[in-house]
Amino acid sequence: MANKQSSKMQSKNKDNTAVPSSSTTSTSKLPRLRVLSLFDGIGTGYYSLKELGFDIEVFYASEIDKDALMLTRYHFSDGITQLGSVTKITNETLDQIGPINLLFGGSPCADLSSVNYRKRGIFDPDGTGILFFDFYRIWNYLQTKSRRENRPFYWLFENVASMELKNKEYISKFFECQPYVIDSLHYSPQRRRRFFWANLPNIRQLSHAREIGLIGADEPKLEDYLEKNLDRQANVEKVGTITSKRSCLQDGKSRNPVSQDGQFTGLYITEIEAIFGLPPHFTDVGDLSIQTRQKLIGRAWSVQVIKELLKLLDNTFAKK
Repeated sequence: MANKQSSKMQSKNKDNTAVPSSSTTSTSKLPRLRVLSLFDGIGTGYYSLKELGFDIEVFYASEIDKDALMLTRYHFSDGITQLGSVTKITNETLDQIGPINLLFGGSPCADLSSVNYRKRGIFDPDGTGILFFDFYRIWNYLQTKSRRENRPFYWLFENVASMELKNKEYISKFFECQPYVIDSLHYSPQRRRRFFWANLPNIRQLSHAREIGLIGADEPKLEDYLEKNLDRQANVEKVGTITSKRSCLQDGKSRNPVSQDGQFTGLYITEIEAIFGLPPHFTDVGDLSIQTRQKLIGRAWSVQVIKELLKLLDNTFAKK
């Protein structure tokens, strides 16, 4: 079982506002983070901010998956305030929890990904792609409100880079900007190419244009993420995109990525956690099955990538 991290969380007063830290640092005059995370999943955004040492005043999240909610409640205790379904978040709710100075999230990608031949696209009311418009609705309200009140407001929206060009252009028109392309292979042994629409400082410099298959000598390789005590050997340096299914690594470059005791085999769930930048047994909560744990991880952000993105806020918000 994973070690509970509630000892790292901030205490709160009766009106549910985080108690200010008593520590004094060089960033103490900077504003504290007030975050809204949509489609929060297993809390990788919150985890990354805490790992980077940001001073979080409040962190609100929208998530409805019961397994994901159990996992974030176990690890983060009352550090995250859940708001329920994104479709139920109204302007009145946003006024009540405001001001928000950081909004991020990634709506479900299944109906946008090119690997799904049954994808419904972004406008089908019966699909999940249409949930993008809930992110946009909330983004538009918060940005307009922040401009009117002359408050800083940073945001990030993530989705698959394999979406059809027309859907990429639809999203770009709503945000009035083009996405940056970042692949987790530069920070982990997994190819996970994603679009990021954002206004984070200096994000352009972070966006990589290198070819997916090009591996630098200084980049992480699969060998470094395997269980060493079991004499597991990597057959490849990088694996393909790890999804919510145990059978996901079936392309020519990733099939049977590991050898053990003379046999070809797949990745252990703890190795997948490590590849995503999570601590060992992070998803080993309650009686969650291996399949459920893979589902939760496969829908999550790569922590290494999100940390690199959120580092761009180092000189903008306070740290502990």
